[in-house]
Amino acid sequence: MKTLSLSIALLFSVFFVACSTPTVSSDDSDEIERISSDSEKTTSSSSVATKSIYEAVEESGLYTTKDSVAVYLCKFDKLPSNYVGKNEGKSLYESKTGKTFEKWNFNPWTTLGVMIGGDVFDNREGLLPSGNYHEADVDYSAKNRGTKRLIYQSDCVIYYTADHYETFSKLDVH
Repeated sequence: MKTLSLSIALLFSVFFVACSTPTVSSDDSDEIERISSDSEKTTSSSSVATKSIYEAVEESGLYTTKDSVAVYLCKFDKLPSNYVGKNEGKSLYESKTGKTFEKWNFNPWTTLGVMIGGDVFDNREGLLPSGNYHEADVDYSAKNRGTKRLIYQSDCVIYYTADHYETFSKLDVH
């Protein structure tokens, strides 16, 4: 009987301890507040990082994304040094692979270490205001050049197309 009473008492104590609401000590509370503050700092610093891309882009850097190349064009009025024209890209392909160039069915960045850009954009469809434009590939897909381009003039006039010249949006870079 004594064993049964002890067993029941033990069972009740385990039940009530296991089901009780956990308490937070002041040390735990400080840690939670610190973690929460760190999260807020991370969140706010990521928005700062987005705003400071203009300051982060350097003339000696190599850039491939829409935003970084657009900033580079505005700051330095030229493409980054990792860009070459189509003819130079074709020659590089042939010299590096030993194959005759047939078409752009490869990713020049991963194959050759270059992006394609700087060639004249004719604006044949007349979708952009009249002017002298050049084009630059951005944001290559894994397999090829993809469809994303910057169309640009001097003085930070830049348009972006994600659908290979079907539609354009003017970028405001500063």
